[in-house]
Amino acid sequence: MFEVDGNTLDLRFNTQKIKNVEALLKISVMNELRNTQGLLSFHVLEGLFVIGLFDATEEKAVNGKKAQDIFESLLRSEGYENICAAVVTKLQEDLGFLFR
Repeated sequence: MFEVDGNTLDLRFNTQKIKNVEALLKISVMNELRNTQGLLSFHVLEGLFVIGLFDATEEKAVNGKKAQDIFESLLRSEGYENICAAVVTKLQEDLGFLFR
């Protein structure tokens, strides 16, 4: 999905990660997706990206400050719409049952 410092990064979501984002941000992810038609607010986009970031090369989650720094860097290089589209697409792939 993304290449950073020679590592392939991906997004991986599950229901627990969604619950964590909802608890942290005090929002409903599905409500946000519906109300914004997929153009998530900056803080929701960042929250989902950071909690879902996974280093496919090293086979481990990317956490905390490192994930936030990668988000900021990719936001500048790839742009808001591309990052948002990647997050929404991956949510649909990993948690498709939420969209039926």
